Amino acid sequence: MTLLVLATAGCSDSDTRAYTFPDKVCGVAVDADLLSPFLPDGQKLTQRAYNSGQESPRCRLPVDGKLVVYLSGDVVPAETDPIKVQDRALVRLGNPASVDVGDSARVADNGATAVGTCSYEGRQRKFVTLVQLQEKVPGKTSQRRDALHSFLGAYFPGAMAKQGCR
Repeated sequence: MTLLVLATAGCSDSDTRAYTFPDKVCGVAVDADLLSPFLPDGQKLTQRAYNSGQESPRCRLPVDGKLVVYLSGDVVPAETDPIKVQDRALVRLGNPASVDVGDSARVADNGATAVGTCSYEGRQRKFVTLVQLQEKVPGKTSQRRDALHSFLGAYFPGAMAKQGCR
């Protein structure tokens, strides 16, 4: 397990954020402006990355100890349709709609997923990533969905490459 504390007093995006934004999210370089919309006010932002298996990285982003963003990635068999498999979960995240990220992607009110075909350890596979928001930040659903789409578009290719999926 990796625990990376990213707390720094003074540098903040607003008057009530006492933490700095990481230049990497779960080991993937992402512009802080794309992560910022999902993070509430607070004193300390941490990242906790772990594996749920060799092909299944997971990462939690809590602010002041409360989970706000959960990220997962999975390498799955090429014949699997992760969007179909995750259909119920996406519906629970609220009104999933197709977006143009990877081979197939959906953005919902409180989360998003993307799938891409790749070569992994010499075999044809698919990589799927899921972003789940635990807080309704930003407050307006349309803004949250737009922010999820932008974040997913930037995060997904890096997460796929980090996992060794080419």
